[in-house]
Amino acid sequence: MRVEAEVYPTEDREKIVRAVKNIFPSLELKSEVIGDVELVFGEGEDLSILENLKNMLKMRKIRAAARNILKQSIVDGKLVFYINKQAAFTGHASFTEPFIESPLPPIKVEVETENVEEIINWMTE
Repeated sequence: MRVEAEVYPTEDREKIVRAVKNIFPSLELKSEVIGDVELVFGEGEDLSILENLKNMLKMRKIRAAARNILKQSIVDGKLVFYINKQAAFTGHASFTEPFIESPLPPIKVEVETENVEEIINWMTE
C-alpha cells in the first residue's frame, strides 16, 4: 500500500503532512523532491493503515457511497483512490478525482492486493 501527496511550492509542507496524518495516523511518512515538487509518501503492508479511514467512513455514514466510489477505483487489479487534501487537513475524508475539484493535487492512495473486492468490503462493512 502506498499513500502519497505532492507538496506544491505554494503549499505549506507541514499542512500537507498533517492532512495525510489526519487520515492515516499510523503511516510513517518520508519525502523526496522531484523537480520543483516535493512528494510526501508512506508505504506499508498492514491493513491497519486504513483503519482510521474505515472508521471515518462508518462515523460519517457514507459506507455505501464509499463502496461505489471504491469499486469504480479499481485500476489494473489494484485499488487507486484520491482524497481531497483540504478536507483531510480538517480531519474529514472526502473522495475526489485528480485535479477535478481543486487546482491542487489530492492525496493518492494505492492498495495492491490479490483480492481488491475483499479490501473494499472490509473498508465499507
